[in-house]
Amino acid sequence: MKPVREPKINLFKKSNPLICKVVKNIQLTPNPGEGKRPKKEGQASIHRIILGLDHSQYPYVIGQSAGVIPPGEDPEKVAKGSENTAYTVRLYSISSPSYSMGMKEDNIEFIIKRDNSYDEEGNITHKGVASNYMCDLKEGDEVTVTGPSGKKFLLPATDFSSDIYFCATGTGIAPFYGMSFELLEHKLINFTGNIYLIYGAPYSDEIVLKDEFEELAKKYSNFHFITAVSREEKNPFDGGKMYINHRVRELGDKLKASFENGARMYICGGPKGMEKGILTEMQSVLGSSEEYEAFVKDLESKQQLFVETY
Repeated sequence: MKPVREPKINLFKKSNPLICKVVKNIQLTPNPGEGKRPKKEGQASIHRIILGLDHSQYPYVIGQSAGVIPPGEDPEKVAKGSENTAYTVRLYSISSPSYSMGMKEDNIEFIIKRDNSYDEEGNITHKGVASNYMCDLKEGDEVTVTGPSGKKFLLPATDFSSDIYFCATGTGIAPFYGMSFELLEHKLINFTGNIYLIYGAPYSDEIVLKDEFEELAKKYSNFHFITAVSREEKNPFDGGKMYINHRVRELGDKLKASFENGARMYICGGPKGMEKGILTEMQSVLGSSEEYEAFVKDLESKQQLFVETY
């Protein structure tokens, strides 16, 4: 097959943005007090937001991000007397494949969580401007978009026969949703390896898009959907909470053989630094005696590790 096209960068900027309309906004997690998360922990409000977009005008590649500019003035900039008081561009990972899917061909999708902080009683103490703006959007609303951005967190551009490991927490699942469909359904490259998607969340009803991933696993024998639900599952090693790194350890010899054969691992999610637990476990599984930083740099230099945490 032909290589996937070279990603385009910053076709639309703050000075010349693209205006898109909302096609759909779907809440993927329960309302406060209605799910498994205690109300005092606040709300893990995650939405799937679909915008109408002309791909010939905005030719993104899965693994890139798109920028969003919330409407109105930034009060902090106003207070400082800034000349430009518009909100700063907020980047969100694109979750739809490079050639879109779903209701119509020309869509772009995001998986976004309300960036809110809560006190011990579950009351909101901070509301993220951009995330709440996006999660409150209604069908037909207009959104100011910039980008596409980024070219380091991409799938192989040519045929690939080794395994691919996706490790995600929370909305870090966004790029892996599109990547999985692109590799298995859209087949922009000839991919003949296995996909191991390991998704971590505190509660099982916050494993978003679970039905879609389970359907992929039924349809494709080389797609493996693995979850790590920290508040509901205990790991078999010390009986503590189950995290992604424990699932990595369980894969053991399989993962080691994969990486000896050129496998790739992609890690996405938060908080920033969460990758260290996963990679420390991976280092042990692979039997590496290098210092941690050298181990990571070596994998990155060989195009076997891609990390995007926030």
